[in-house]
Amino acid sequence: MRAGPAVLLLSLGLGLGLGGLPPAPAPAPRQSSTAGPGWPAPPCGHFHGGALRGRHARLSLPRLPAPGGGALLSRSRGLCFSCAPRRAAAPGWYRLSVRVRRRTRRCLPGLAAPPPVALHLAAPGGRLALAWFLLLPLPLRRPLGPLAWTFQLGLLGPGDARPARHAARAQRLKPRSVLPALPRAHTGFVAQTRYPTDGPVPVVLQAVNSSSQVIVQSSCPMDFCVIYQVRINRDAGVTAVRLTRNEGDTLNATINMDCPSYRSMDQRWLVFSVLAEGDVPDWNQPLDVPQLPIGSRPTIIHIPPASLSWGVYLFNFSVTITTLYPIMSRIRDSDSIYIWILRSPLVAVLGGDANITSNYKDEVILDGSMSSDPEENIKLQGLRFIWYCTTNKKNYARDRIQVASKDVCHPDQADLRWPQASNPVLTLSPGTLQGGREYFFRMAIQKGGRRAFSDKTVNVLQGPPPLAHISCIENCGSNLIVSDRFSLYLNCTDCVSSDFYNWSIVSESGAEMPLDWMGQTVTGRNGAYLSAKAFAFSHCLEANYWVSVQVTSWGGKTLEFKHPIILNHGPQTGECTVKPAKGIAFVTKFVVRCSNFTDKHTPLTYKMIVSDLEGIAEISSVKENTLGPILHFGRDFTTPPSFLPVGVSADGYKLRIFVQVYDSLGAFSQVTLGATVEPPTSKNSSKMVLDQLLNSTMGPNSSLSVLLRDQKFLSSGYLMYVVGSVLNSMKTESTLQGDKARLREHLVNQSSVLPVSTLEEINQVVVTVTKLTQKASEFTRTAQKSATVRMWQANKGLQEYRRKDKHFSCEQIEIIGSGILTSLSNILKQIAPHKVVEDPFHLAESLADTILACMVPGNKTAMKSASINMFLEKAEKQNVTQVFRNKKDCPNCFQATLNGSTVPGLPAKAVVSTMFCEFADDPFPWLHHPEKISTQVVGFRMYGAAENGDAIEITPSVVDVYLNRKNLTFAAFNLTVGPEEVSESSKKTTGGFSFEVDHREVTEVLVHIVTEVTVLFKVLVYAGSRVTPTGLVTTFLVPYDIPPIANQSDQFDPDCAVKEARVICLPVSLLQVIAQHSQSPTCAIIMMLEAPRFVQKPNNKLVKIFLFSAHCLGMYQIQSDWREDYCSLGERTTWQRVHCVCKKMGRIKRHLRISELAKTDLHTHYLTSNVTVFPNPVDLWLKTTKNRKHQVDLDKVAPRMHPVMSEESAYWDDRLNKWHVHETAEEGSKKPVKLASHEKTKTQTEPTSKRKPARPKASAKATLKSVSRHVTEETKDAKVHPANKNFSNKNVAENEDVYTGATSSEEEEQLEKKPQMVLPPWCLYIAWFLVFATSSISAFFIIFYGLNYSYNKSIEWLFASFCSFLMSVFVEQPCKIILVSGLRTMWPKYCKNIPWSTKYRYIQLLLPSTRMNPDERKKLHEHIVKIQGSRMYQPLTEDEIRIFQRKKRIKRRAFLFLSYILIHFIFLVLLLLLIVLLRHTDSFYYNQFIRDRFSVDLASVTKLEDIYRWLESVLVPLFHNDQNPTFLLDSSSKILGLPLMRQVRAKSGEKMCLPTANFVQNSNIKEIRCRPQYGVDPEDTKNYSSFWNEVTKRQTGKNTTGFTYKPQGKRWVYYSYGLLHTYGGGGYVFYFFPSEQLFNSTVRLRELQGSSWLDEKTWAVVLELTTFNPDVNLFCSISVLFEVSQLGVVNTSISMHSFSLADFDRKTSTEIYLYVAILIFFLAYIIDEFYVIIQERASYVQSVYNLLNLALKCIFTVLIVLFLRKHFLATAVTQFYLSNPEDFIPFHAVSQVDHTMRITLAFLLFLTILKTLRYSRAFYDVRLAQKAIQIALPGIFHMAFVVSIYFFVYMAFGYLVFGQHEWNYNHLIHATQTIFSYCVSAFQNTEFSHNRVLGVLFLSSFMLVMICILINLFQAVILSAYEEMKQPVYEEPSDEVEAMTYLCRRLRTMCGLMTPKSTAKDEPEFFSDMLYGQPEKKSQRYLGLKTRNITGKKKVYLVI
Repeated sequence: MRAGPAVLLLSLGLGLGLGGLPPAPAPAPRQSSTAGPGWPAPPCGHFHGGALRGRHARLSLPRLPAPGGGALLSRSRGLCFSCAPRRAAAPGWYRLSVRVRRRTRRCLPGLAAPPPVALHLAAPGGRLALAWFLLLPLPLRRPLGPLAWTFQLGLLGPGDARPARHAARAQRLKPRSVLPALPRAHTGFVAQTRYPTDGPVPVVLQAVNSSSQVIVQSSCPMDFCVIYQVRINRDAGVTAVRLTRNEGDTLNATINMDCPSYRSMDQRWLVFSVLAEGDVPDWNQPLDVPQLPIGSRPTIIHIPPASLSWGVYLFNFSVTITTLYPIMSRIRDSDSIYIWILRSPLVAVLGGDANITSNYKDEVILDGSMSSDPEENIKLQGLRFIWYCTTNKKNYARDRIQVASKDVCHPDQADLRWPQASNPVLTLSPGTLQGGREYFFRMAIQKGGRRAFSDKTVNVLQGPPPLAHISCIENCGSNLIVSDRFSLYLNCTDCVSSDFYNWSIVSESGAEMPLDWMGQTVTGRNGAYLSAKAFAFSHCLEANYWVSVQVTSWGGKTLEFKHPIILNHGPQTGECTVKPAKGIAFVTKFVVRCSNFTDKHTPLTYKMIVSDLEGIAEISSVKENTLGPILHFGRDFTTPPSFLPVGVSADGYKLRIFVQVYDSLGAFSQVTLGATVEPPTSKNSSKMVLDQLLNSTMGPNSSLSVLLRDQKFLSSGYLMYVVGSVLNSMKTESTLQGDKARLREHLVNQSSVLPVSTLEEINQVVVTVTKLTQKASEFTRTAQKSATVRMWQANKGLQEYRRKDKHFSCEQIEIIGSGILTSLSNILKQIAPHKVVEDPFHLAESLADTILACMVPGNKTAMKSASINMFLEKAEKQNVTQVFRNKKDCPNCFQATLNGSTVPGLPAKAVVSTMFCEFADDPFPWLHHPEKISTQVVGFRMYGAAENGDAIEITPSVVDVYLNRKNLTFAAFNLTVGPEEVSESSKKTTGGFSFEVDHREVTEVLVHIVTEVTVLFKVLVYAGSRVTPTGLVTTFLVPYDIPPIANQSDQFDPDCAVKEARVICLPVSLLQVIAQHSQSPTCAIIMMLEAPRFVQKPNNKLVKIFLFSAHCLGMYQIQSDWREDYCSLGERTTWQRVHCVCKKMGRIKRHLRISELAKTDLHTHYLTSNVTVFPNPVDLWLKTTKNRKHQVDLDKVAPRMHPVMSEESAYWDDRLNKWHVHETAEEGSKKPVKLASHEKTKTQTEPTSKRKPARPKASAKATLKSVSRHVTEETKDAKVHPANKNFSNKNVAENEDVYTGATSSEEEEQLEKKPQMVLPPWCLYIAWFLVFATSSISAFFIIFYGLNYSYNKSIEWLFASFCSFLMSVFVEQPCKIILVSGLRTMWPKYCKNIPWSTKYRYIQLLLPSTRMNPDERKKLHEHIVKIQGSRMYQPLTEDEIRIFQRKKRIKRRAFLFLSYILIHFIFLVLLLLLIVLLRHTDSFYYNQFIRDRFSVDLASVTKLEDIYRWLESVLVPLFHNDQNPTFLLDSSSKILGLPLMRQVRAKSGEKMCLPTANFVQNSNIKEIRCRPQYGVDPEDTKNYSSFWNEVTKRQTGKNTTGFTYKPQGKRWVYYSYGLLHTYGGGGYVFYFFPSEQLFNSTVRLRELQGSSWLDEKTWAVVLELTTFNPDVNLFCSISVLFEVSQLGVVNTSISMHSFSLADFDRKTSTEIYLYVAILIFFLAYIIDEFYVIIQERASYVQSVYNLLNLALKCIFTVLIVLFLRKHFLATAVTQFYLSNPEDFIPFHAVSQVDHTMRITLAFLLFLTILKTLRYSRAFYDVRLAQKAIQIALPGIFHMAFVVSIYFFVYMAFGYLVFGQHEWNYNHLIHATQTIFSYCVSAFQNTEFSHNRVLGVLFLSSFMLVMICILINLFQAVILSAYEEMKQPVYEEPSDEVEAMTYLCRRLRTMCGLMTPKSTAKDEPEFFSDMLYGQPEKKSQRYLGLKTRNITGKKKVYLVI
């Protein structure tokens, strides 16, 4: 028999007592106990189990008698034993005797003694388990047959041996475990011990055979103590007792024990606190409860009321007996029970009946004060009351409430909760509940987790009907004017806001007329007010109608009221025309004519309005704004010929003319006309136009004065408007600024004469002032003040018109109001920063009052202009909280909370008017605030109407204002976040940044996290500059939809005003803690962001960070500064807007009162905020995981199939196989690649149905990639230093290339690379040396061989060879490459065109061996699938596509940049060559030579007689050269033609002056004769004989017998320019003959002198001639002028101009090539410019660069025209000279054309060089200079304006004071030059001999004001702009920089191809600094978040 174990499970019912609790330990001192407490003994012990035969045999246990009355087991699964009554269920140790018997027919041979039986006892889970086996010798281990067992159970005494606990635990048997076969002892089993003296001994169990059945046992009788049971009495199944705190209870316990004698017995009650029922307490921590008294018996304990607080307790009763036996010295048992001390339920009581009925006017009181908490002495203490009300009882389902139900009782209820009700008593004022309805109220009380409720039903009876009638507000005549607004009001004395209104239009028959109530009314049809827009009833016929309103009162009554109306339409529309349709302002007179207008209400009135206002304010309540001057108003249908103002320049100078035809009742029809009116400056000069305007408006006889005298006020206003329109159309010219400003001021003053009594007169005044205020540069401060006063008067006139005229038109008032707002906007732009003004703000308040007076409650109006926006709304008092709730109407408006009871005198039904205004710029520039205002400045005012109509100012209780940020340029930066793998189960996305802030300067720091990722961020805040565990200050949980949650800390107060989602607020207390940590006022803060992983690689585009601090500023009226305590920061503040909350805005007692308009104070509250943007600077932190991709070379490619393959992989491998087969079939010469047989088979047998359609290329590409190992590198705390490389940030660049891939465990295969032959580096130099050497030798032989013919011929050959080489390299080869590439691109390429393997072997890939075991193939395939799913095999993302597109754009831009710059510099070289050809240097010396010859003694000529002397002594000898006739003396300059001298003189006659009587008394001479004035008096053109005697016969020829007048020629026109005047080419001529003798000229001159050729009528003598110097090929036109001034003094001047002529006759002239090249460039430029204009169209003029190009092309065109003009003119003059050498040759005409051409060339060269700056923008300094000038341009203009004013002051002062005695100031031009010289510190001729004192004061004040202050300020403006723009220019991207960088890199790449490959190096620092510049490291302003408009898009980036 083979020995095997048998397992017997013994179930003795050994439970662990109550609730599975372990036994309670004995009280100290602790001793070992004999039994665990709380174990109930079963009535009968039993075992379950059986025996095994072998492994699977079952033992059969027959019933046998057991000695000693023990338990018997027979063939069953149980073992039972009988128990004595007294010892039933007694726990303890038992003795088990086992007897085994084998049923066998034969004895066991070799078995000398009964084998022992090994036993093992265990009690897992409280159930006894017995395992035994028979120990037999090895020879006897075979089947023994069936065995029989006998068990006997007995109790062991104190001396019996027991198993060791630890050993038993260590030797527990497991199922199917193999027990040892050797007969050895096992720990944990009962073993035989010595026979003790004080108790029984254990039994030794042995197995015996059938012949000898032996049971060995022995025991010793003794007495001992046993505790059978300790139990706390309770009902069956009860595990806990539940009591309230006010209840008491008594616990008693029962002890069942058997102990005849013992030393002592301890009975003890212990109480433990636990969290919940079933929890195990800490047995060592019992509660000390003195309130629990022990009863007279120890087994009883009483729990009195209020002795225990609320909670769960465990009561434990334990019994400990100390016995007399040393072994069992102490026994113990216990029992436990849970006691719950519960809270008492709340009691909800609503006093009174459950159903009550109330009248509508009665007060309803729901009293819940009887509710209570039974546990509190104060019954209502801590109770929370919630009131619900519904009209549907089904919303209450027992204790559940449908809170979101819409069956509410009152309109103010958002749900069933009664608003603002939290008291025990709910009082409903009369009329709160609508009458005639039933309401169901529920009062719910709550305290902690306890709740209770009580319901009540309220029936409200109907109320009385309201008393009301309809009142008319506007258009209240007997006939309703359809063209005007129509407003009604239901005047109800006892109506409430809850009443329901329904307006309708009903015909006489009772049918309701259709009307678009939402579109044609501003109030709708459901309010107490009805306001219909103009023409709202235009679809209705002229008939009688009723306006009906049906009112359903809140009291339950329904009434109807009616108002009769009679519709009256305007006249039937006819036709209107304007002629001419096009003209010029102030030149062309237009006529407007209308016809065919008919109406039954006659006569008709025609109003014609001209609308040309640009920038007019918008008003939302007016559909079409017809604001404009009234051209005609009257009954005539044709206007007199009148001027029209200049049209809108942006619309092609078009303007609209509105013709409104009125009938006698006031209704009108409108027709719109159009005309084109160009400015007069398009025809005449600005000076001429200005003179015309001055003549028309200034002076007693001007047109304006005549109209005003005739009281034609409409025409006067219209004329002033037209003049203002012309002034606005004129360009700004410094010489005319003063006159224009004076004219504007005059017109504003004249407008004050116009009356403002009628609407038309007010309109004329408003539009005139509006037009005059449009140009700020020409508007003086005085005019500004006058314009403000005039607008105030016009606005008051509107208010007076509305009060007095019963038929007022609110729409016309609002239209005129838009003009007043436009004027106000223009005036606000001109506010000086140093002057305090208040009048414009009074005007704004008054204008708001005017517009609000025309509005009805519920009406909203928005008025928007360039400088100020006004939002107006009227509402009834109870609806004030709904004002400006529509963000679409007023996005920046406020939300006011009004407590009407705090406003004395305000009626209950008062109408509240609200005005809210926004300012585009700071309207208070004189206020000195430490920092610039960074948000919009807004203002608001609220006032109500008293009973008598007076305005009552209202200050809201609370105002919430949302202020938008003005400039978000420095607002945000992108935060780079990346993945971080802490462990496999913890994957995060992290990122961080650090910044510094001074906690003394800010209140709190706001961090706004902007991202579209909806994950929970955890933000860790560290103090210090490093992340350390000790530096962690606090953490924030940042959900995406609720405000961040701060980790509460005892170190700081986390409370903050801002509570917005994703906005983290760092309060000042936290900043102080961080400052204490760093021991510095500057807080260094690091913020780390953690979130669940949402990126696979570092990304800097998903998360943006905004760091800022904000505080609100306020001011009531005009104060000396902003107040920071006026408002506080609101909780809705974000990076885009600042939320300000203003409470208790008290009024100040005193303000700056400087207004001259209003006698009352301002009532507007002004608000703004100041936002400080951080950081300065920022460090970005990134903790991420980077994966690097290694490039893989592809050597040999063959299609591979894998044993484990998905459908997609199989599909692509199939395609790969076909590709390979196609390639190998076409290339037969190549060695085919054979496929493995199993791969072929699998490919062929794969079902076709599983193949999928074509995949993207990125997926197909994956099959060609080899398996490479991805190395994962983790970079901890990678800090990005603040070094910006202008879009070359390394941090960003590296992040773009990082991708997430898996880490492979396989080692990287070493790929076999193809050996390449690489030449040493020195071979490259040898190759270049050979190239140059060959070229040099070839050049030498070419020259040497060419010398045989001539030197020039050899040079030509060399030049031809060089040109041939250049043509081949730069022309022929590139053209060939372009042609071949273009041809190849004509045919598309497919996959089959890509060769499978080529001889070039670009990519090498060595595939591993195809023989792989299945596991390796599976791993390889899984890896391939994994990398196929990685990022590099996916299609390009949108960002990557955008990057490639950007690179392509940069490449194209670089090509264009290179081509443009080459073309530009070629053109610039051509211009410089042209300048060289013009010989400017030679011209200068030649001019000097001529001047020296002709200026001898010229200064001595002061009288007419001196002219003859100079001619004889200087000029005649110079002309007559005996040695070389016709040449100037001592020179090589030939005189061309005859020199000409001509006289310009006045016409004969005497000019009378002032009467002599005024000057000389008692004289015979009565008159003084004055000299004639040139240009004023007529010029003499007659022919005379000698002595200026008139002759009848016309003398001709060149003789001196008479004086012949030669008129100016028409063919060659030119002018002579003198010091005083400019003279034409005509005059009385005298010729010199250089070819004759000197004597001849002398005699002729004396004859002239003798004939009085020069006399008092002489104005000027002009000497003209032309010389030619053949040595330098220069012509020189010479003019000497003698001018006689009005004082009789002769002024002399000499002018000459040298020029050259182009020679086109020479065949080899290089000039021809130059001119041809310039002409080609001209044609190319013109074509290019026309192409650009066609492409860009209207946007062409928006670019300054385009305008510069256009100017350059225009000047270039002028240059070409002048060049051709000069050439043709010179050719004609030359031909004239050749044909008439003995005549005067007018080369002066050519000279003047040449002079103009040179000036044009200078401007062209200037613009061309200036255009070079466009291409030099690639350099940082150039961009910085341009940006600085651009930014400083307004300041430059302003400072220039100030400097010009002071300049004019000093110029005028010097001219007036010193002009009579100092040459420097004798003329305005001289005075201007002198002051200019002073400005550059060139002080000359400063003696001031006439008045030295004034001179010293003059110079000192000039130095102080102009040089020390203004000039330095002027420089400071530019320098400050230069400093400010350093950082923005450094940050702003530049197309030129990108192009230059690209070209430089390409150049480096090309150079690198010619040198050995080396490691790529970064660009040099000097190159980077030259292109990008360097950041401002110490800048505290420009580091941070930036926003720029780049290519029309708004870009936000971070500068660090």
